[in-house]
Amino acid sequence: MLSAAVVAMSVLSAPPPPSEPLLPPYVPRSAAIGLFINPPMVAPHLRLFWEGYLVDQPRNALIWIAGLGTAFGVNTQPPMTAHFQHVVVAGFGFRSDHPLLHWGFHVAAGPVWYRAAYARGSIFGFENRVLGYIEGRAQLGIRVLPHLRIALYAGYASPFTFQAQYPGNTFVGGFDTGLAVDWR
Repeated sequence: MLSAAVVAMSVLSAPPPPSEPLLPPYVPRSAAIGLFINPPMVAPHLRLFWEGYLVDQPRNALIWIAGLGTAFGVNTQPPMTAHFQHVVVAGFGFRSDHPLLHWGFHVAAGPVWYRAAYARGSIFGFENRVLGYIEGRAQLGIRVLPHLRIALYAGYASPFTFQAQYPGNTFVGGFDTGLAVDWR
């Protein structure tokens, strides 16, 4: 009887088994809808992110992050008529979850492919270029459910280099703000 009580107590006091991910690895873990602000142009954008744990503690996690996204320029100034940017990034981040509060940050880099079109007769030619790119952002939000977080974020993104002969590269990235949803 005593041995059964000891075994029962050790089973009950053991840490819970690690939680299994809700989704398979190929499904994104978070999404963000935001706005690049790079006056006078703004660019709405959508991002999907895959995340994994490097170090996982009860409330804090050091993560790797990989993402892809697209944005299109609104309010382009003449002679520019269109501006698009598509990005693939990878990097590292930190997430902290409390019973109600969620916060974190990440830094990621990768290539950005941007396209800029200009009015016919402009001194600028069509731009279709790939540049190195880096972004960083911090987020603050709430845990709606144990595996669902909603957060507001702010950050900055920029290509590694700017070249004067390509004016479209000055409108890649910029101040970044928006809403992120995380379903780890």
